[in-house]
Amino acid sequence: MSPDTAPVDSASTEAGEPRSAAEHCAAAEALFSRARAIYPTLSSRAVDQGEYRRCLDWAHLHLRLAEAITSGAGVVFAHRHLLANPDVRLHDTYVSGETQEWNEYFESQHNATRRSA
Repeated sequence: MSPDTAPVDSASTEAGEPRSAAEHCAAAEALFSRARAIYPTLSSRAVDQGEYRRCLDWAHLHLRLAEAITSGAGVVFAHRHLLANPDVRLHDTYVSGETQEWNEYFESQHNATRRSA
């Protein structure tokens, strides 16, 4: 792999295609497996070191994206739970604006088969 490209994961998704948190976790797992396979034969050559480092960096990115998506879903769930409780008064709070953004993101993740993110 050239230094200017991202590792290709097992899903082989197109650029810009939406991914769920589970798909990001699977991509991270594939990249960690690739790094684990590289490690026993790792030499001091810069190319080998760079490939190993890229795999770990991209896996870390995928895990951070999965964590952000999961956290956003938790915020939306908690907000909906509070809205459903008539005893709780939610004035125009910042969390309402945050959940609106997450709701729009999750709605955009649905494809034609209605598979949710």
